[in-house]
Amino acid sequence: MTIEFHCSHCGKLVRTTEENAGKFGKCPTCHQSVYIPTPSDELEPLRLTPVDEGAERNRHRLEQEARELAQKLRDETDVPPEVAKTPLPEPVGDVRLAPDMEGMITEYAVYMSLGKLNEAQELADEIRQDLPRADEAIQRLVGDELLPPRLAKIPRPVLLKFLRQLRGSG
Repeated sequence: MTIEFHCSHCGKLVRTTEENAGKFGKCPTCHQSVYIPTPSDELEPLRLTPVDEGAERNRHRLEQEARELAQKLRDETDVPPEVAKTPLPEPVGDVRLAPDMEGMITEYAVYMSLGKLNEAQELADEIRQDLPRADEAIQRLVGDELLPPRLAKIPRPVLLKFLRQLRGSG
């Protein structure tokens, strides 16, 4: 009985006798060493099942939704140029544009990153008047995976150092 197989190097059809099965031999075309399969090494043809068109459409839809969601998340982490160029809120009398503690801490970090140390110090003094609320807000900011857009360009280690300084422990 004859064994037929394709050379794994050059792809040419090789024929040999069954007594060489399970051994290595040389391809007559490219002279590379090839394994001569035994009849049991030969694979059965794969049995293919029909494609479920509905499942394929659903899979494509889910993949598209995943890509769109991933893009939205990437867009949220990028700071749009108009946000990056937005001027910092200026105090108006005793009323700030961002009166909440997280807003004041965000302003403080932005002032620090811009080197506006006098403004940052004034804000720090105000924040430290309510240290328990400030600590709570700092913990929320540090725990969030996504930072507010105005803080996104500040490297995380630098931001953490600013926040430690604000708490008076850094």
